[in-house]
Amino acid sequence: MHLLLTIFVFIAILSILVLAHEFGHYYFARRAGVRVDEFGFGLPPRLWSKKIGETLYSLNLFPVGGFVRLFGESASEPGALKNPRSYASKTLRERFFIVSAGVCINIFLAVFLLFSGFLIGIKPLLIDQQDILTAIENGQLQIKTGYMIKEVQPDSLAEKVGIEKNDVLVEVNSRGVITQNLLTQSVLHGKDIGLSLKLRRGDSLIQLNIPKQKFDDSGLGIGLYESFMVPRILVQSVDPQSEVAKAGIKAGDMLLSINHVPVYSSDDYQSLLTRKTVTIQYERQYKVYETTVTFPQRRSVVVGDVVFGSGADKAELKKGDVILQVQRQDIVSPEQAIDLLNTSKTSGQPAQLLVERAGKTLTLFLSLGSDGTFGVRLTPIINQNLGMVLEETTLPTTMVELKPVRYGFFKSLEKSITETYRLGRSTLGMFGSLITDLFSTFSVPEGVSGPVGIAQMTGVFVSEGLMSLLRFMALLSLSLGILNLLPFPGLDGGRLLFIIIEGVIGRPVNQKFEQIVHAIGGLCLIVIIFAVTYKDIARLF
Repeated sequence: MHLLLTIFVFIAILSILVLAHEFGHYYFARRAGVRVDEFGFGLPPRLWSKKIGETLYSLNLFPVGGFVRLFGESASEPGALKNPRSYASKTLRERFFIVSAGVCINIFLAVFLLFSGFLIGIKPLLIDQQDILTAIENGQLQIKTGYMIKEVQPDSLAEKVGIEKNDVLVEVNSRGVITQNLLTQSVLHGKDIGLSLKLRRGDSLIQLNIPKQKFDDSGLGIGLYESFMVPRILVQSVDPQSEVAKAGIKAGDMLLSINHVPVYSSDDYQSLLTRKTVTIQYERQYKVYETTVTFPQRRSVVVGDVVFGSGADKAELKKGDVILQVQRQDIVSPEQAIDLLNTSKTSGQPAQLLVERAGKTLTLFLSLGSDGTFGVRLTPIINQNLGMVLEETTLPTTMVELKPVRYGFFKSLEKSITETYRLGRSTLGMFGSLITDLFSTFSVPEGVSGPVGIAQMTGVFVSEGLMSLLRFMALLSLSLGILNLLPFPGLDGGRLLFIIIEGVIGRPVNQKFEQIVHAIGGLCLIVIIFAVTYKDIARLF
């Protein structure tokens, strides 16, 4: 039943999007006075047709897409150039709008669908790692470290050996699960070598050893939540005498946040240590802990340069001086020191500085120079030892729940336009990667799907509900519009390119040459679609 519904929805969505595209050509052709000979639903052979006025409306055998046939699309048609109702007789501007109308309709449809989704409530679109991190920080995305099992098929091997829904895969064959591909390959090879799994269930770790004799062609029989790789900071070692050790942090812990701001890199870690006392949230053995660390006086800011004759020069600040305090407050960042110095301007009194120079501490008083500045450049001291050695890595992370977002009318309109622009850029980049990889390595990059892959994704979004399907349809509409806009022979963009060339050189391009170019482009498109479809089918098995 689900398969039939998926097929129906897939055909319906693709037909709506292509018909909307073709309706753009139809409408602007009629506006320009071009005779539309046929508007067809589906692809030939023709099953049924009815002529209304001068246009034949047809229903065709393959219910995917549609087409518009205009009188005089080729200037070589008899009387095409002289007949005012023909496409070939129209001005460059009119032909440009007719050809580009389909793309415009698809893009406007994407904006409208996203706008409707944001008004009603729709899950945010995550297209890159930064989107994922932002959703985590905003509390929209609930995650779990590792690969979480979404379903266990009845009477499967997984059910027989005791695997349960919401178990989290921690290790496969004594190795940390690094990628989805590694996990898949390990499970596939289980029937030849057996399988060793370590699972986390609640607060417990469970070890399962499955001998190869238990495997059959049906595999393990589990389904996983959607997952991705997230950058993380691991504590490699801890100085036993340090403040972080006293606060309970140990080697192997994973840092989650500092001062309640998520950290994903050592740069994040350094930039967030802006106070002497900080709150650190970390994960150990998949449990989350929080602790407070009070650091001793840290040397975080150094004088990078002093302007001759400035207030800093008169205060006898020297390049290389370490700033310990400003206005009797401990300094942990250049930004904090600058804020305190700027605050002192309003008092009209010199700012009191405690600096370290050649192992000695000095108290200096800094006033503004005649130019209204202090005349000093402050820089951070990086890679300071705070009692921990950290390691940057990436870990598999499960998307447990993605909460929908909802906006008001004007915010939804703004968000739908910006998201359409962002997704359009991503689509262009993906198509560029596809062309580059096809002709350089004869491979299809990850993330690119053809009709089979789109049909498979349709099934996923059907099961998730109407709003997810709406978001998917918006993405497909935008992709269809953007790809058709590319200046590639056989696409609308290729035809627009010839119209632009005609406008530049002042005469039409040779019709036979243009037809040959479009024919070659169409052949290339068939090859690309075949390659992508082949990968989609291979991915299924």
